Amino acid sequence: MIFHASAISSYSAKVRLVLCVKGLDFEERTPVNGYRSPEYRALVPMGTLPAIQDGDWVLSESEAINEYLEERYPTPPMLPHDLRLRAQARFLCRFHDLYLEPKVRALFGQVKPAQRNLQTVLGLREDIESRLGQLASWVQPQPFLLTPTISLADCGPLVTIPLATMVLSACGQSLTLPPVLENWLHIASGHPDVARALTPWRSATQDWLTS
Repeated sequence: MIFHASAISSYSAKVRLVLCVKGLDFEERTPVNGYRSPEYRALVPMGTLPAIQDGDWVLSESEAINEYLEERYPTPPMLPHDLRLRAQARFLCRFHDLYLEPKVRALFGQVKPAQRNLQTVLGLREDIESRLGQLASWVQPQPFLLTPTISLADCGPLVTIPLATMVLSACGQSLTLPPVLENWLHIASGHPDVARALTPWRSATQDWLTS
């Protein structure tokens, strides 16, 4: 399997988590001329990262990829067997993609001091902390958000919450996590597959912020 990705891409990191947790063999490739190049768009018409390629078959969009990987390689399972808990896991994946991650991404334009608007940063921090409060109210870590072992619901927040902390710090602000999420993050980040999957993303993100 070829994994078209970028080290700095949050959504690439989200899929890399699933690939590593499931112990799959894959070759990670970064588009040589960028993900917007004609060459890459010929392969992935959306021109987005990540994507997976199995022979001539290509699939893009992180959540679609993760759902496919779960169904194609069901061991170890990354969705609960209980129908309602399974639906809740999918809800948390949607919540992350639609309501939490975009607020963090909106901070990117505030990283450079010359372009920073303090009120914008403070407003986004408030929005992020509000969304994290919602997330905390819906989960019962055991130790992962919904399940004893890592699920798809953990993958997005495991990237986005540390990203929010790093970007806000670069903007001179701190992020307050609900205790339940702080404890979850500490435990989940120590999972060997999580650490392996996120190392390239964390390094690339730190390099970007310090540059």
